[in-house]
Amino acid sequence: MSNQPKPDSKTYDDLISEIKKGIIKVPKFQRDFVWDIAKTASLLDSILKGYPIGTFILWETDQRINEIKNIGNLDLPDTPSGSSVQYVLDGQQRITSLFAAYLGAKIQKSGERKVTDYNDIVVNLADDLDENEDYIITVKGEATEFVSLHDVLHFDFEMSQRLAGIGYSNAQISKISRYSKAFSTYAFSTVTLRKNDIGSAIDVFTRINTGGKILTLFEIMSAKTFDEKANFDMQALWDEFQDKLKDRKYENISPTVILQLLSLLISETKECKRKTILTLEKTDIINTWASAISAIEHAIDYFRTVLRIPVSQLLPYDTLIVPFAYFYNITGKAPNGQQRKYLEELFWRSALSLRYSSATESKLAADIKRVDKIIAGERPTYGDVRLFISSADDLKETVFSTGNAICKSILCILAYQEPKDFHNNARILLDNSYLKIASSKNYHHFFPKAFLRKSENGNANSIVNITLVSADLNKNKIRSKAPSVYLEEFRDENPELTNALKTHLIDIQHSGVIQDDYSAFLKHRSEALYIEILKRIEPSSTSAPIDSVHELILEGEGQMIEFKSTMRYDMRTGEVNKKLEHVIAKTVAAFMNSAGGSLFIGVDDNQNAIGLEKDYTTLSKPDRDGFQLHLSNLLDKYLGKEVMKLWKLEWPIYDEKQICVVQVTAGNKPVYVTYEGKEEFFVRKEGSSQPLTRAEEHAWGQGRW
Repeated sequence: MSNQPKPDSKTYDDLISEIKKGIIKVPKFQRDFVWDIAKTASLLDSILKGYPIGTFILWETDQRINEIKNIGNLDLPDTPSGSSVQYVLDGQQRITSLFAAYLGAKIQKSGERKVTDYNDIVVNLADDLDENEDYIITVKGEATEFVSLHDVLHFDFEMSQRLAGIGYSNAQISKISRYSKAFSTYAFSTVTLRKNDIGSAIDVFTRINTGGKILTLFEIMSAKTFDEKANFDMQALWDEFQDKLKDRKYENISPTVILQLLSLLISETKECKRKTILTLEKTDIINTWASAISAIEHAIDYFRTVLRIPVSQLLPYDTLIVPFAYFYNITGKAPNGQQRKYLEELFWRSALSLRYSSATESKLAADIKRVDKIIAGERPTYGDVRLFISSADDLKETVFSTGNAICKSILCILAYQEPKDFHNNARILLDNSYLKIASSKNYHHFFPKAFLRKSENGNANSIVNITLVSADLNKNKIRSKAPSVYLEEFRDENPELTNALKTHLIDIQHSGVIQDDYSAFLKHRSEALYIEILKRIEPSSTSAPIDSVHELILEGEGQMIEFKSTMRYDMRTGEVNKKLEHVIAKTVAAFMNSAGGSLFIGVDDNQNAIGLEKDYTTLSKPDRDGFQLHLSNLLDKYLGKEVMKLWKLEWPIYDEKQICVVQVTAGNKPVYVTYEGKEEFFVRKEGSSQPLTRAEEHAWGQGRW
């Protein structure tokens, strides 16, 4: 019974002093600081009147867990080396409110512009504490005769002199002194838990917060695995990874994914149930973290480039990342053609069966066994997996919902086609923020619901009636018009309209859209979609084709990939612009001075195929041979012939248009761009070509050449 916590008390000064010294800390699994000054004023009023405000439960330990580093804009000090720390398990919002009030702090909550000034909490001097049940501690505007609470909490002889000097009466100063003493002598009830293991602390926190915040598994594991010496903070590392994924538009991945993957990789039983995750050793997690994160990154890139799922909002389940990441972690390389087929079959059978809607952990464990077979080159069986779409009619009857995994699967199939804009034939840019709810901007009912209501044709919200379009097209140009009307308008502006519609799996000639025949449209498009489903769940005997150029383009611009619409044709003026040739040269040089890379000419920043035709029109020999000759000459001119072996040209077809890829190898000495009589030095930094000064160049080259 010696470990049984005993009640104790602390004064206001004790609390503030221990926070300032870094002894009292708030663990990260607590809620953010959210109390406003009105609620804080009410708390302080209760203290002034001697009312109980509840007990602070503290956990005293030699361990270090991930903690809140600041309150608003107030940085909190580190715990002194060798000292025990007291983590707040209950009473965090009360204790942080008391701290902010004592300092008269200005707090700006994360993500908000508003700054809350705790100096606006005042003491009402017009009413008497002993005779009035109204609030004595209030906020500015609620009292006409008042003094700052901050002044009351810091009252001393010098303060009394200052207040007297600005007009406060002796009676008021006497009242302020009495109130100050009431605060300084108030005994805050505390209970300190002194068991050193974090499991006990988390158990206590969970039990006392049954009516409030329930800790997530990730929060528990983040606290349990925190290691100051190893600089391991799971929450901070995951947040950092999420920030990295923003450029890939996959920033909304649940942290459960990393816990499941870690458990499947570390546990002897290859399970990822909650109880298994909770028993994982901290050292094993720390040692496996980097490779697991890398594997998740590879899996996400696979989804983006091979499956062409451009944003995380379209993923049927975040859980689908886990088996693919497991594959990358175990093999350390991308799947071959046979493995790709089997992995994609696993993806689509899981998505179209609502597999991860329940009992996720046990199903994941079963699917990891399937991945082990795929790694061995075997095709798994799926006797326990029942698909919910077994015909085109099933698709017609599926009601569109952004939260339904089957609907998301269909949207993924539509995204795979890289749909084009009806209006200008540009690639549709999809964004997570435009895909959250059914009324979001990227979703369009091809037969508008308002039009179908007029024709009394039901089933308007079938998934088959959904297309992915640009936000502008959906809200500003189509509205409630019949397909025959708005398509006729677009035909005049877009000569490629027929091909654009094919990227939405719509055949303008045979799908009934010109006749505004909704039934014919549903029949035609549901059959087209079902054919695409069959391709994915019944892999053919031949290897899946690998279009490496297409996949590189879908990765988007980055450290080793750059897009340029043209070599010298100015898209804005319609004329030759030799400054664009300089840009081509500096990009190639930057790749040579860095780690190499690929420059795509004929592809714009949005990954649309522009082709080389516009550049051809500017050349004396208006064809590919003329383009090759001119590009070779300009690279020789700007970079010198001695670096010719560091670049080569490739001529792939992308989106039915000829493009040029300059494949660049890293050099073994500096490469300069000669421009207007000056030598320039460029490198790749943060996904772009950036110039360096001579001093910066010298630092860059240290140990490189």
